[in-house]
Amino acid sequence: MVTEEGTKTVKTGVQIAKRTEATFSDIQDSVSQVVLNNQQVSLNLKQQVDAIQQVVNAMEVINQGAKETATGLDQTKQGTERLNEAALGLQQAV
Repeated sequence: MVTEEGTKTVKTGVQIAKRTEATFSDIQDSVSQVVLNNQQVSLNLKQQVDAIQQVVNAMEVINQGAKETATGLDQTKQGTERLNEAALGLQQAV
């Protein structure tokens, strides 16, 4: 009888140990998934930072082009004004 009771206790202990092992295995799987998710989020953030930097660089190029266009337009305006003055001078001379 004592042996039977001891055997039952051991079987119960083994079952509890197996459930505990399964629970820890589930926890390990969950932690691994969280780590993978965090790595994916980190990679996505790095890609977003790279994309934003490319947009900033493109905006700087566009801004430089706009400045050069404005300078060219100003030079064209000045050249046109000089041509108008020369045309008026020629017209008055004739």
